[in-house]
Amino acid sequence: MENTTEAEAILAAGVAISKNVGVLKDGSIPFTVVPDGYKVSSLENMLVQPTRKRGTVSVNDAGGFITYMNRHCENGTLVYADIDHVSGSFKLVGVINDSSTEEPGWRDHTCTMDRKQSIEWGRWIGANKKVTSQADFASWIEDNLADIAATEGMPTGGDMLAMALGFERTSEKRLKSKLNLQSGSFRLEYIEDEDKDTRTSLEVFSRFSIGIPVFENSTSAYQIDARLKYRESSGKVSFWFELIRPDKAFRQAVEDELGAIAGATGLSIINGKK
Repeated sequence: MENTTEAEAILAAGVAISKNVGVLKDGSIPFTVVPDGYKVSSLENMLVQPTRKRGTVSVNDAGGFITYMNRHCENGTLVYADIDHVSGSFKLVGVINDSSTEEPGWRDHTCTMDRKQSIEWGRWIGANKKVTSQADFASWIEDNLADIAATEGMPTGGDMLAMALGFERTSEKRLKSKLNLQSGSFRLEYIEDEDKDTRTSLEVFSRFSIGIPVFENSTSAYQIDARLKYRESSGKVSFWFELIRPDKAFRQAVEDELGAIAGATGLSIINGKK
């Protein structure tokens, strides 16, 4: 076959294949027997358009996922939700040509949404329970003051700023005593010169609230309460905060997005992986 042209080779292969086409006894799966020396190649890439839809698409948010699924969904389309509330992972895979109740599907046309966490969420979760110096804690509160939520019974952003400024003023002074207040906060008393009895009092809130988005580009803020803790060593004070059940905020954010997607697309969402 050294002098055989490519076209002649294709025609010869077609003739050979046509003589060896068959079906299983139940007639369900066609097959062919290809003689040695022949290669069977698809010619779909030479057509004006593909014979069917296929492909993998990735989107960044619920809006993009809804748009793509509404444009392409068909009978049998399903959405799989892979959620890990501990690590904060939220991933959706929409399988456009999944198997339906009437017929099987190729399951190779998909749209994936791997939801990224917001910058605010990453900062607060990353600093959770991290012990810092009094001065560093004051800087943290000032840098993230916009996230403080003014909820009932909790300090406002202005209150937290005043506390942070007080931390800065007393950062080099020695802690003398602590007094619990009826409001739930406590008062720290610092001393600069014990001989001169120069004392400075500072009210510290034992709890505060933040309101932050869980996911990137989200306009919804979720409330998380936090406990304010401190530790004294040789007159110097270290501070940190402990977020109270941030997983509840994450769970609610996921439920809100799943509800929006289900409502906008009318698709069934399965808790699991593709």
